[in-house]
Amino acid sequence: MNSILKVITQNSFFYGLNLLLISAVVLLLCSFSQADGFIWLNQFHTAILNLIFESITFLGDGWFIIVSSVFILLFVKKHRKLAIIILLSYISSGIFAQIIKNIIAAPRPKVYFELHHYQYYLDTFASSRIGFNSFPSGHTASFFALATVLSNYCKRRYVCASLLLLSILVGYSRIYLAHHFLMDVFVGAVIGVVFGSLSVIWFNKIMENPFVKKKINSLKHPSPSFSNPTLSGQ
Repeated sequence: MNSILKVITQNSFFYGLNLLLISAVVLLLCSFSQADGFIWLNQFHTAILNLIFESITFLGDGWFIIVSSVFILLFVKKHRKLAIIILLSYISSGIFAQIIKNIIAAPRPKVYFELHHYQYYLDTFASSRIGFNSFPSGHTASFFALATVLSNYCKRRYVCASLLLLSILVGYSRIYLAHHFLMDVFVGAVIGVVFGSLSVIWFNKIMENPFVKKKINSLKHPSPSFSNPTLSGQ
């Protein structure tokens, strides 16, 4: 608990913005039914916006996060710690989201509207995902986890605000492209922030472990090798 409070206190601006966002989304969830909320959030569609949100939604894709982390790990030596935390946050938030998906069978928007005989259709329904694994949004969880890790790594206010805005766009893209409802995105965002924060804490705890510290020091400062005087004199 102390570790969580410490992380929140050290980056109160980012977590304060998230609290405002949570309050606003809860208000929306209380104001509309699931179907009405989805329709309200999809009032305006154009071909250009379709292309924009198809690009934005890719930021929450697992491949984007994995490839970005591996690139940092291999080629940006001074930020390897960041890459490890990003991977940890992606794996932990992803596993948790998938567990919930397999426990709760929630229909995706297209299936939901068909099952309830709603006379409503979007152009994006033609390419939207179908099935009963809508809740929660894995893409949203992944990107909010990434944004949380990056915000804790670089605590500058403009970075935190930009990352949160991008996170909101990724979350909204899942609704706009008819893959998820607002509730799916909301819970995905909460999962992402929680596991992004926990990943920072877990990594620091691992690095503070005496055994790990000893191993790291041995890699940084290897024992000097002494040549055999007998062999060297031959």
